[in-house]
Amino acid sequence: PRGRLVRCGINVSTVNNQLDNSCQPVQSQNRAVLVPLLVLECPTETGGSFCISPTASQYLVHPEATPTASFHRHNAMLTPLLVAVLLPLASVASAGYINSYDAQAQAIIDGFSTSQVLGQMTQLDLSTVMIKSSTRTINETALRAYAKLNVGSYFNTNWGDKPIMGRYSYNASEFRAIVQRIQEVSMEENGGHPVIYGLDSIHGASYVSNAVLLPHQINQGASFNPDLVYEVGRITSRDSEAAGASWIFSPILDISQNSLWARTLETYGEDPYLTSIMGASYVRGLQSYNQTAACVKHFLGYSKTPTGHDRDAVNMPDFDLLNYFMPPYKAAFEAGALSVMENYVSLNGDPVVASSKILKDLIRTDLGFDGVLVTDWMEIYNMYEFHRVASSREEAVSTSLQHTSIDISMVPGDADIIEYALNMLKKHPEQEARLRESAKRVIKLKLQLGLYDNPVPGEQYVSMVGNKKDEETALELARESIVLLKNEDDVLPLSKSASVFLTGHSADNVGLQCGGWTWTWQGHSGNAMFQHGISVRKGLENLVGNNSFTYFNGLQVNGSISDTNLTKAVELASQHEYTIAAIREANYAEKPGDIDDLALPEGQEKFIEALAATGTKVIVILFEGRPRLLGSIPDNAAAIIDGMLPCELGGQAMAEIIYGDVNPSGKLPITYPKDPANTAIPYNHRVTTRCMWDNCWMQWDFGAGLSYTKFNYSSVTLDKTTIANADDTLTATVTVTNTGSRAGKETVMLFLIQPFRKISVPEMKMLKKFKKIELQAGESMDMSFSLSEEDWGVYKPEIGSGLKRVVEDSKYVVAVKPDTWCNVYGENITNPLCSEFTIDTSNGAGTVSVGVQL
Repeated sequence: PRGRLVRCGINVSTVNNQLDNSCQPVQSQNRAVLVPLLVLECPTETGGSFCISPTASQYLVHPEATPTASFHRHNAMLTPLLVAVLLPLASVASAGYINSYDAQAQAIIDGFSTSQVLGQMTQLDLSTVMIKSSTRTINETALRAYAKLNVGSYFNTNWGDKPIMGRYSYNASEFRAIVQRIQEVSMEENGGHPVIYGLDSIHGASYVSNAVLLPHQINQGASFNPDLVYEVGRITSRDSEAAGASWIFSPILDISQNSLWARTLETYGEDPYLTSIMGASYVRGLQSYNQTAACVKHFLGYSKTPTGHDRDAVNMPDFDLLNYFMPPYKAAFEAGALSVMENYVSLNGDPVVASSKILKDLIRTDLGFDGVLVTDWMEIYNMYEFHRVASSREEAVSTSLQHTSIDISMVPGDADIIEYALNMLKKHPEQEARLRESAKRVIKLKLQLGLYDNPVPGEQYVSMVGNKKDEETALELARESIVLLKNEDDVLPLSKSASVFLTGHSADNVGLQCGGWTWTWQGHSGNAMFQHGISVRKGLENLVGNNSFTYFNGLQVNGSISDTNLTKAVELASQHEYTIAAIREANYAEKPGDIDDLALPEGQEKFIEALAATGTKVIVILFEGRPRLLGSIPDNAAAIIDGMLPCELGGQAMAEIIYGDVNPSGKLPITYPKDPANTAIPYNHRVTTRCMWDNCWMQWDFGAGLSYTKFNYSSVTLDKTTIANADDTLTATVTVTNTGSRAGKETVMLFLIQPFRKISVPEMKMLKKFKKIELQAGESMDMSFSLSEEDWGVYKPEIGSGLKRVVEDSKYVVAVKPDTWCNVYGENITNPLCSEFTIDTSNGAGTVSVGVQL
């Protein structure tokens, strides 16, 4: 219990966990008699006293109650059948820990028919129960028909790309009214079982009108600030819950290893460790209200596209799968993630949606995940319609359900999957136990979220959507994520009296700061739909006034430029000492964002060249969801700032950085390529990946990012140079000093290098630790990082037999700072930011079994 729970005559004290004897049946507002649901004996360390079970459903309808109402806003009226199933659990007690959710879910499932089981495993798009000519009117006939089929989940918004009567999305009250009605009808028809409503809240509650839209995940990664990412999760959870959504389809835990990939913007970048830390922080924040479930995605290997196109077939060895792509999911599961989504691709020729290896052996056996596993959009049917490994939808359903542990199919357009599954069971009746286990996990999730008690939680949060504190969080995250990549001759920050010309189509367009997944799937361009939006132009006005700079767009919507506009832009540039040019790519999400060339949209590079030719100092602002090739722009720009997709408050943050109110501290979470041949080479590539016998030179490396102050690093020291046991620890220490004239934030990064490795060709280096710190001018701080076998071990490429790490007897090198070169294959390591240690167990190698802490 949290605090003092006084509910249904129950008085629980957190001091001694004593149960008040006054817990008696009481009368509810709908005249149903309520009794306590579960009273469990506490673990022995509490002294054996009694406490309430950790469930949100603290009471049930008593069998003697007259069921005069089937639904109440806060107390779902359960049918006599469901009460008969659940009531015996009220007497359950144990001297040890009891998973009450398992017990409750099992009791419910034991009373289910096969059709009810399959209904719980079915998820439909909101459009299936909405009148097609309206965005707000429910099709009651369709909804009731699906309710009778026991459909267990709905998801999505049904707003299209075009505004309706000037509106772009539902507000929280409108959204929750729809979810409320879905719950009412469903529970009336299905015996009192709530549905669970899911939503793609990708950067804040991005489908809920007036919610503060936060920077995209790529910006969150660039911040290197897990505390801010926790806040992103918390805000996203609260605002989504206010709209009636208890299931949030985020975060993405894929690592982007090909800059062409259209979903790069949705990732934390290219590094497994960074993604693990940020993903776990987000999950904790999102689930901190205990009434929303994170759905981490897309398990597993989805992002390893060979061409950069979304949904490519992927080929990957198990070593890479386990050591690069799996760790973020392991971290999220250990952080308590309640659900996970599989993906669209085939992995080594086997569609993931039908893969026993991935969706049984790895996720259930090796990782021990016991939460809900949902498919991505239509993915079971895609075995027939996309992957072509089944000759019909029915065959696809049969194959997927028999080979995996999928719990819910995001169908999403009809409930035919129920009939297909029933037909499968006629041929394979032994599969019913597997399906009941899936339905049990679904019911368990609903119990965990308290949906049986309050099917539409979050009403108390409606008034909090879009509040000022959320704006402050969004602004701070934008400030800490924007990356200063070039600052020739310290041209930045500008004086507020500087002569400035502002140009570019994205200079006054909040929508282009936000990208896809903004109100609708593909996002919007413009300012009108962003209640909290501040464009770069508006940000400059807020700081220096609209008379302190000249503005002219210059570029057309598609990034091209007319001769007339170019002439005018060049003339204005020649009249000002500084020209701020905001360039960008168009909005997109998923497959519609596929491109064959990372070059910027035509015209923008020539635009920068023409501006620079006037002698003005060009300051380039980039708004992009992936690192676009810049061509001649770095040579023609005095400064380059990568805003990525900071969204609504990004314009304010950008202005503050340009004029020096904020010292930039963002770092690239992904390698920025220089030419088309090197778009799929992450910083941690294997040592055998070379260009003409040398390193592949990039525009900017992973971790790049300038500041308006300077940071000096001392020599790195280790507390030991030999590890005798594989499970020993080692501490690396470095002193960081702000040697500049102003305060600044620095992300201290520690990398580990294993120059020689037997089990697989080693990487150039791997990020193992980081910490973002703030130092005043002249201030120093000692930074110590503890390393262990979790850092220097690698997973054996074996799936289905439990995770095991191998620790090789070998030389290892610690390096601090992302641009540090240690020359590990030379005779001696002389760089003071590098330090060597050896693991010598005298056995040649050690194998460590890895338990997943769930």
